[in-house]
Amino acid sequence: MTEDGRPSGTRTPGKAALVVGAGVLIGLAVEFHWLGWTSFPGNSCGSRYRPCPEGTTPTLVLAFVLTFVGFFGLTAALAAFTPARPGKAVPGALVAAGVLIALWPGWQAYLWMRGPVLDRAWESGPDRPASVRGVGAWAVGEDGTVVRARTDALVAYDSGSGDRGWVLRAPVRESVCAMSERTVDGIGLVAFARDEKPCGTVWGVDVRSGRKVWERNIAGVTAGHFRGGGGLLSADAGVAVALAERSVHGYGLTDGTVRWTVEPVPAAGNGAGDDVVCEPVTAGTAGGVTTVVVTCGDHLDFHSAHLLALDTATGEELSRRELPIESRPSSAAVLSAEPFTLLVQEEDERGLAAVLSYGDPGDPGREPVTIPLTADEEDLALTAAEPDFAARPVFRAVVTGGNLIVAAAKPGADRPERVAAYALEDGRRRWHADLGTAVVALAPAGRDRVAVLGESQRLWTLTAGDGNRVGEEDGTTVRDLAFRLGHGPQLVRAGDGWVIVNADGGTYPPALAVSP
Repeated sequence: MTEDGRPSGTRTPGKAALVVGAGVLIGLAVEFHWLGWTSFPGNSCGSRYRPCPEGTTPTLVLAFVLTFVGFFGLTAALAAFTPARPGKAVPGALVAAGVLIALWPGWQAYLWMRGPVLDRAWESGPDRPASVRGVGAWAVGEDGTVVRARTDALVAYDSGSGDRGWVLRAPVRESVCAMSERTVDGIGLVAFARDEKPCGTVWGVDVRSGRKVWERNIAGVTAGHFRGGGGLLSADAGVAVALAERSVHGYGLTDGTVRWTVEPVPAAGNGAGDDVVCEPVTAGTAGGVTTVVVTCGDHLDFHSAHLLALDTATGEELSRRELPIESRPSSAAVLSAEPFTLLVQEEDERGLAAVLSYGDPGDPGREPVTIPLTADEEDLALTAAEPDFAARPVFRAVVTGGNLIVAAAKPGADRPERVAAYALEDGRRRWHADLGTAVVALAPAGRDRVAVLGESQRLWTLTAGDGNRVGEEDGTTVRDLAFRLGHGPQLVRAGDGWVIVNADGGTYPPALAVSP
């Protein structure tokens, strides 16, 4: 006490600091409680289908610890401070100051503990009528538009806001049966067919406005159930390529004018009779070359199969080489047009079932590199058991950086919980990454990188060369996707986030976006 009877204030600053410090603890406790409990996607998490963000548990543990420590600390600090500085206003102000001081550091600490997170930015309304199905999608520019094709129409969505743009309806009583793999110079190719009829009405579509630019009618191919319409249309260097029943057509990409027509025939001198005819199956177009898979036979027997390399500008035959198969292919799909990479599976159960990698498609002397679909190390899982997106099939595989990067299942496993990379130059496995969750989708993620979406609602970015994980080891949490992912969705890059396209747009959102 001083001589005039007032309380001594020699230790008041130190005691005031204790009150502020206790206020900081209380502020952190309140903040961590709020951030921890409100971070649950859909108000619940913890299962593999609805994961909690990384750091949820330590955030809540700290919240409870800080609650008790802060309460007892504040009680002791106020007990020490009040005799030195009586009153209620000052202690309350000091506590409030401590709480405010805690907000920004607490938020930064929470972000560090939580790790990276993607949240739903938007989702589109369900398909109407509910009977239609999604059959393919295009990405138009990195930050622009996603065009989703369904059986009765093409629908454009703004990838930033989800706003529905233009809608282009299919012809009456016809369904979308084929799409080009990509759009070129703002033009996408789409084909239509009547029920169980050939895929023969071909449109060139301006994907910026949704306007039909031109139309051609051809003697189209009847797409098989498992083959779908993938590879029937392709485009590059101002030319649109369309496969017909026994011919390959080249059209001007912007106006649909006829450029050339090629009718494949069996190789000379291989003993083919007059009744043997050749049919194009699938094709890829890039670098001025169109490479067509052609099968030949009569109405009963398979005769041969070959790759036909055509000059995209003129239709001139550049080369041909035999495919190493002895029975009809049950599936054949181009995984990459450049370098040309082909998935082939024969009807013969002991026949070829592999990915074939060709370097220069115009070099007939180069033997393809064979990557078997099943081997001692793992089974490749390029497609789901029931393929979706029939007009533009989606594969759990990416060709980039000289590698085939593909979802795979370990021996004895029934789910592809691994990503593996195989070198296109020699077929050897370069690396693999076990994720502990089923791979739902794969997509390119910039130069020599690939994005992997897991069933656990985590997103990984892997380098193509060595499989190193970019960012967090456990991936990025994608919140609130439970019951919004259909069977085998397509992953499309959109700015800093992603657009996920579902085939079943009646049960799940046709399209939804996630972003930081």
